[in-house]
Amino acid sequence: MTSLTRFDLIGAFLIGAAIATGNPALQDLGLVSIVLPVLLVIILAATSVQSGEALQRGFRWLGAAYIAFILLWYEQYKLFGHPGSVDLFTTLTDWLGFHGHEKFMRIGVASCEIIASIVILTPPVQGLGAIGALMLMSGAMFFHLVSPLGTDPYGDGGILFKEACSVWTTAWVVLFWQREQVAAIARRFGVPVPAWI
Repeated sequence: MTSLTRFDLIGAFLIGAAIATGNPALQDLGLVSIVLPVLLVIILAATSVQSGEALQRGFRWLGAAYIAFILLWYEQYKLFGHPGSVDLFTTLTDWLGFHGHEKFMRIGVASCEIIASIVILTPPVQGLGAIGALMLMSGAMFFHLVSPLGTDPYGDGGILFKEACSVWTTAWVVLFWQREQVAAIARRFGVPVPAWI
C-alpha cells in the first residue's frame, strides 16, 4: 500500500481549481470557487493512508467525469452545426488554408472528443483517455492563442478558452495519477518507458 504524497495534494488542489475556474456555473459563486480547491486538499491531507487512497481515487474519477462532461457538453454544438461552432471552425479552417472544410474539421474534432470521453471513463484505459483529452485541449489552446480566434471568440469573457485550460490541467493530473497504468500499456506494446515511472 503506497502512502499519499505531496503530489496527491497538489493534484487534488489542481482538480478543485480547474473545476472551480473552468466551470461557468461556479463563476457566480465567488468565495466557493476559491474555497473548493483548498477544501479538497484539506480533506485529502486529513485522512489516513487507506481512506486517503480511496479519496485520491475519488478525486481522479471526479477529474475524469469533469473532463468527459465538458467535452461531451460541447458536442451538441459541434455535431448539430450550431452557428457559433460553425463560425469558430470556419475561422480556423480559413486561417489554415482549408477553405470550405469547416464541417469536416468540426465533426472530426467532435468525434475525437467523444472517443476521449469514453476512454477516460473506462477504468482499464483511463490514462489513455487523459492523454487524448490533453492532446485535444493542447490543440484547442494553441489555436486560441495563435489564430484569429483569440481567447475570447464569443465576447463572453473567454469561457471556452478557460474551459480548455481547466480540462488540460485536469487531464495532466489524471494522467499523473494513472502514469503506472499508461506505462504498463506502453510496455505491453513494446514502447520504451522511463525508469522513473
